[in-house]
Amino acid sequence: MASKSTKQKNLTKEEEILLQDFSRNVSTKSSALFYGNALIVSAIPIWLFLRIHQMDFYQSGILFAICTLVSTYLVAFAYKNVKFVLKHKIAQKREDAVAKEVMKKVADDKKMNKKEKDERYCQTLLEDCLII
Repeated sequence: MASKSTKQKNLTKEEEILLQDFSRNVSTKSSALFYGNALIVSAIPIWLFLRIHQMDFYQSGILFAICTLVSTYLVAFAYKNVKFVLKHKIAQKREDAVAKEVMKKVADDKKMNKKEKDERYCQTLLEDCLII
């Protein structure tokens, strides 16, 4: 029993990358991009209120700042969730195509056993997922 638990904890580098790619955590670069886009989207209403409705910035500046920061956080959070969902959907749609491609390559080699075929399949799936 102890040997099974130690085998499960020891993941290869490729498996760790694959798990990291399909986790809900995003990289610092993606997070900065999400927050930058969310800030732009959240700051557009300030222009609307200042230019079109001709509101005074000094009277309602604190309210603008608070609302912009809260909406920036919420929009960035939504972007992170959408990224995870879309990545998962793309991986599901590509899974059949990757399986066919790998099985076509492996079908010619009769010397491979099932374990080697599964490893080749996982390796090709990992390579394709890193492209996404």
